[in-house]
Amino acid sequence: MTDPHPCFFYGSLMSTRVLNSVTRPGPESNLHAVPATIQGYIRYPYHNEPYPGMIATKDDPTSIVEGLLVFGHSLMDRFRLDQFEGSEYTREILPVKVLAPVPGEYNVMDGKKSLAAGDVVQSYVYVFTGPHVHLDQSRPWDYEAFRRDHLDLWMNTSSDFV
Repeated sequence: MTDPHPCFFYGSLMSTRVLNSVTRPGPESNLHAVPATIQGYIRYPYHNEPYPGMIATKDDPTSIVEGLLVFGHSLMDRFRLDQFEGSEYTREILPVKVLAPVPGEYNVMDGKKSLAAGDVVQSYVYVFTGPHVHLDQSRPWDYEAFRRDHLDLWMNTSSDFV
């Protein structure tokens, strides 16, 4: 069974290698991903880890986090994602803006109506709810640096993937 809400990923799960390792989609999976943004949040690196945490901004409600919105996950995928995210992240339903069109067959929440770039859809988002001292708030998290400097090593050594 497919979960009706898409999921917005803003960190390591933006990598299809990481996402597929966590959810282990089968041949029957029918996923669709588009670039997207969420407003009023900022992501910071987790201290001594390659992944970020995203928290609401107090000083700048116009702050934007870029990420990937994925449609079509199953309920088992959601369970695996919840386990992967752990206790310091809470899955919330928040408004996310799509930056590319989404075919109607993926929009199971809204009568299979196609989405256009700029449309906003209620989505699952894993918000960091652990102690903020665990985040390095001196600099924003950088996805390209994660891909370049950490992805291969993390995939090969993390207990989440081996």
